[in-house]
Amino acid sequence: MQADGQGWLYVPQGLEDGPLPTHYEPHESPFDNPLYSQRANPARQQNEDLPEDPYNPPGSDEYPYVVTTYRLTEHHTAGGMSRFVPYLSELQPQMFVEVHPDLARERNLKHADWATIVTARSAIEARVLVTDRVRPLRMNGREVHQVGLPYHWGSRGLTTGGAANDLEHMALYPNVHIQEVKALTCDIRPGRRPRGRALVDFVTGKRERAEKS
Repeated sequence: MQADGQGWLYVPQGLEDGPLPTHYEPHESPFDNPLYSQRANPARQQNEDLPEDPYNPPGSDEYPYVVTTYRLTEHHTAGGMSRFVPYLSELQPQMFVEVHPDLARERNLKHADWATIVTARSAIEARVLVTDRVRPLRMNGREVHQVGLPYHWGSRGLTTGGAANDLEHMALYPNVHIQEVKALTCDIRPGRRPRGRALVDFVTGKRERAEKS
């Protein structure tokens, strides 16, 4: 709403897409756009030449699941403001990953055991929380499981753990220039992540297999 009492669809400058909302799939998605042929936002900002920020190929079998990130009620605002508060750290003492019981059976994940979550960028580990809150997505005759990750943990604080941000890419929304961190693709497997050079080899090998497939 403007000073003259009228609402504007367009702004004088700076609008990179729109002005009316439409549906695009995330930059990394196992699905094509169900509405039309443009899969992802053509105005999104991509880092095509950054070796430290590779992308999962869309629809890759190496990264068959959807990651969604979220905040925790017990962790006020973000990790840097919550991991150093003893009361909040006591309420949420450890990084975890939420998976549906069907996905837990598919990947042999055990409640409260360790799981490794991997993308083209890195791999982290988290304790498994088996719950029916994170339900599978069903579209075009396919069922795709979701992997839920809180993003409050990191390497410093009273409670530390794998950082969801380590998994995420840097494709940016065109107007606000914020990275797409709410939905991307991954793989998940039981056990703790590799360390040191073995971690680099693990992530690189999986990315190379995805690029060849």
